[in-house]
Amino acid sequence: MKRADLIDRKVGILGLGREGQAAREYLRSVVPELGLTLICESQPDRAIAAQLGEKDRLITGPLSAARLEQFDLLIRSPGISPYRSSLQAARNAGVEITTPSNLWFSTHPDEKTICISGTKGKSTTSALIAHVLRCCGYRVRLAGNIGQPLLSCNDQDVDWWVIELSSFQLTDLNAKPSMAVMLNLSEDHLDWHGSEQVYRRDKLRLLELAAGSSLIVNAADPVLVDALSARTDISWFNSAAGIHVEGSLILDGEELLPLSVPAELPGAHNLANIAAALSVVRMIGADVLKAVRGIDSFQSLPHRLQLVGERDGVRFINDSIASSPVATAAALKAMSGHPVTLIVGGLDRGLDWTPYMKAFESSMPQAVIAIPDNGPRIIEALKKANLQAEHGFHVAVTLAKAVELAGEITASGGVVLLSPGAPSFGQFVDYRDRGRQFARLCGFV
Repeated sequence: MKRADLIDRKVGILGLGREGQAAREYLRSVVPELGLTLICESQPDRAIAAQLGEKDRLITGPLSAARLEQFDLLIRSPGISPYRSSLQAARNAGVEITTPSNLWFSTHPDEKTICISGTKGKSTTSALIAHVLRCCGYRVRLAGNIGQPLLSCNDQDVDWWVIELSSFQLTDLNAKPSMAVMLNLSEDHLDWHGSEQVYRRDKLRLLELAAGSSLIVNAADPVLVDALSARTDISWFNSAAGIHVEGSLILDGEELLPLSVPAELPGAHNLANIAAALSVVRMIGADVLKAVRGIDSFQSLPHRLQLVGERDGVRFINDSIASSPVATAAALKAMSGHPVTLIVGGLDRGLDWTPYMKAFESSMPQAVIAIPDNGPRIIEALKKANLQAEHGFHVAVTLAKAVELAGEITASGGVVLLSPGAPSFGQFVDYRDRGRQFARLCGFV
């Protein structure tokens, strides 16, 4: 967006999280004298508020009271759903609504971009892709939902941008990725999207945006296969002809790849993430074997099956990123063979856990400790499925109480696993805050 697109317009930014702050800084760099209205539903952090200047006007409270229809342009942070009535009314009134991601793509039309999405595994896969491409000699920038917002990136001379995109960013994204990677698709974020159908549509939008470019999709995901089997423009990983997982191995067609998987990438789901990353390497024409050798030096991301410490023979694992039952089931499967005390629960989005009970049955933890808000409902779903935990089902009123109880009931050789299966909001700032508090409560910070 250029200066001429902004001057003499009434501009508002919805949300002052990382993306909203990046949008403000970007607009200030384009038009320093532009008056900006910053709209937050809750009071921003004091440090953020202290950075605001005389050209910034702060409005806090419900969006319905912010009179969004008075603006010419609104920049929507990803956490704010465009399906909310306040935004729909503003759009109907002729207000232009865009996003920080759209601003970046519009000003970087010629960059080579690899965009990754999926219900689970997208952060780890994005980091893996960036890592193996660097091992192959490329200059890579990792950004998007995984870490630094795109609008905060001023890198020059980048060969490939590796960009993680959530459904919150995809729903109204205007971009033309050079390559799109779709890992899997299952029910999630229904409160934000309004329905499972809309969520799936928004996720699959990535493949529509990248039509005519390189598309890499997981052939082992039945939902994706069902939705996309008629497409002839897709390169499928996890298919017998491509790079795929067989048990604990990864093959390229019939050829076994000499892969050494680091301990930081446990479980079958991480093997699938590796297969996706290597498929990207193959697609861009880089050296797959060089990438395979680079996997061994990959360091896992925090809050994703992260070992925060060990005490008296008990390992404490932080999987705070797990915000869906699918992610929690994958974490339990990755821990199979070890007695697990699972801490589960978070923001109640009304998600029905019943369809996921079969996934829990084969990797049932020895104990389940439920925390607010929806933890007790998860336990009820487990009980209704006739699943039992050897050391019982428990309810704790706080994460601190849950960690304390987990320490009491988990014997040497066991694992205390925080894999909530729900978002963190309400009790914590975000999943990072939840993970850091878990590590602190376990005594490792």
